[in-house]
Amino acid sequence: MAHVTFVQTEWFEHLGLLALAAYVRSAGHQVNLVLGRNPRKVIPEIIDNSPDLVAFTATTGAHKAALSISEKLRSCFQKPIIMGGPHPTFFPEVLSHVGLDAVCRGEGELPLAELLDRLDKKQSIADVPGLWVKQNGDIVKNTLPDLISDLDSLPFPAHDLLAQADPYLAGPGMKRVMAGRGCPYHCTYCFNDAMQELVRGKGPYVRLRSVDNVMAEVKSLAERGATTINFVDDTFGLKRNWALSLLERLKSDVGLPYIINLRPEQVDNELADALADSGCYCVQLGAESADALTRKEILGRDVSDDQLDKAADLIKQKGIRLLTYNMVGIPGETLEGAARTLEWNARLNVDFPRVSIFQPYPRTVLGEKFLQESGGGNTGAIELVSESYFRRSPLQGKEYRRIENLHKLFMPYIRSPSLRGAILKVSGLPSNPLFDLVFLLSMGAQYRKATNRGIRETLRLGLRNLKAYFT
Repeated sequence: MAHVTFVQTEWFEHLGLLALAAYVRSAGHQVNLVLGRNPRKVIPEIIDNSPDLVAFTATTGAHKAALSISEKLRSCFQKPIIMGGPHPTFFPEVLSHVGLDAVCRGEGELPLAELLDRLDKKQSIADVPGLWVKQNGDIVKNTLPDLISDLDSLPFPAHDLLAQADPYLAGPGMKRVMAGRGCPYHCTYCFNDAMQELVRGKGPYVRLRSVDNVMAEVKSLAERGATTINFVDDTFGLKRNWALSLLERLKSDVGLPYIINLRPEQVDNELADALADSGCYCVQLGAESADALTRKEILGRDVSDDQLDKAADLIKQKGIRLLTYNMVGIPGETLEGAARTLEWNARLNVDFPRVSIFQPYPRTVLGEKFLQESGGGNTGAIELVSESYFRRSPLQGKEYRRIENLHKLFMPYIRSPSLRGAILKVSGLPSNPLFDLVFLLSMGAQYRKATNRGIRETLRLGLRNLKAYFT
């Protein structure tokens, strides 16, 4: 039996990490979790656990905190250190960093379990499928294993690990569930397009758990004190019969309020009625931009204005709260274009408008297009990407600085039409902490309501993640 210590630098239920922990634990290995981003606090906790392997998970931007810890850990820890997650999946060159011995690309259950088996048997890890490994000054680049086709065969995420790292996260409140894996769409700003290509030939990319399996997990979370279930799947309504069956079971077997993600073209009367009847608390809808041409030609989302409006209207008509995902600072966008997206949210009376700033994530279609046009390279782009897509635009120019400031004032712009002219004027001012404060208060207030969380829970999570915003 080998022992792995997972390190997480953000305060939330990281389902990917908890799923990995559950899987390798079911394979007979020992696991624990350290949560934090301060090396002086995190490293002693890691050393005290005496692990055979330290495993970080990271998205692009957030990888910087993980690398900072791993580099300092390297000087006092001689056993393997690995990084998995979206960043090393799409930028495995991060393995050149002094603090890493290996990276895992794609789904991590099978590679990590085999890695731990090898460590337990004191065998070489150089040829483990799915891993890139440093060996004798070279990097061994192994191919990916097949995808796990039967998701019901996997154990439920190890939520109990959160109690070790932060008992508050393990307490009652909103709990996250992933009912499937993969997304069939090709949005240019999203990793799914590149991921589909990476795993081509390795089995079906889009997979769903059975309704019975999902309900078993939901019931277990309800028994642990969950007050709201948040289905974090990108496209909950992808398979209609499966979705309708699950909604009926949520109503009859559990009765908890729940949150789901939908695409506008999936919303119709049948699904909206089923959502309302089964206690859906909030639908999260991808709007992105109010401009149909921008959605289609730049973002790769062929959704008409009519489809978007009808979907939002229908959700609201059924008495379901509506959260929209919006993006500003898209390459080529003007201040007026960004303002129109905010005004669309006002016109549709969106309950919880969520507005992010475009980031050129390397190896996404839109990120690569930005790099080519700007003459930058992937390494430079990674340094531009913020850990938070709510803080700063990586694009240069006065117009993007104005859009950045408008983004910070999105809530008063949406809710107070009489202030819009003044807000557009002050958006020309230099960025300042007052704008950040308005944004954080706006986001905190709507996040609490959108996720059905208590005030104390929201404040605790917000304060814990504040450093990521300002990094």
